[in-house]
Amino acid sequence: MSEQNYQQMIAQMRYEAAIRQQNQLVREAEALYQEVQENEKAATDALAQGDTETANYYVEQLTEKEQELAHVAERLPPPQPQMSQHDINFLQRKQNFRERYGQAADNTIALAHRRAVLPRNPNATSSTHPLTYGHGTQPGTPAYYRAVQQELEANSHLNGVRYDPSEDLPGWKEIAHGMGGGGTNAQKEQTYLQAYQQLKAQGRVR
Repeated sequence: MSEQNYQQMIAQMRYEAAIRQQNQLVREAEALYQEVQENEKAATDALAQGDTETANYYVEQLTEKEQELAHVAERLPPPQPQMSQHDINFLQRKQNFRERYGQAADNTIALAHRRAVLPRNPNATSSTHPLTYGHGTQPGTPAYYRAVQQELEANSHLNGVRYDPSEDLPGWKEIAHGMGGGGTNAQKEQTYLQAYQQLKAQGRVR
């Protein structure tokens, strides 16, 4: 096996390790949040019964778990920005994937988003952490959606799910192209848009 193949294998192994680490952080955050809620309830119940000593104990536990949760939260990826209509349309096309895997599918899409927007690193090697660089695209651009799609197709299995692009729901252009009546795809798109605008003006679609 060539040195290049070894480097590719090492890079893939590091990427898989990074995915496992991120998933572990999410599980830790969820467990800590649950413990915070439980300790808060226990402290409230103890106070309601006039048991200040027990309440103080649970408050101490609550404070400790909140500090641990804050530490874990610092290492989690930032939340995605508010979605545009293009984002919503993109997600709607992934409906079958999201219905099949639920939260795991959304986590996979969020990771693909992160890789799509992280800056490029032309000097990256097999020793470079795979979640410190990405495609360097701007959200909402055609290049961004291509990058997210590429990440889903190449790496969804690392999250324990299987993304099949053939199961995506068709977008409006695909629907327009399938219309009968002849004409080029561009003409069919124009016909589709005109029909859609008419229906929207009539209040029959939103």
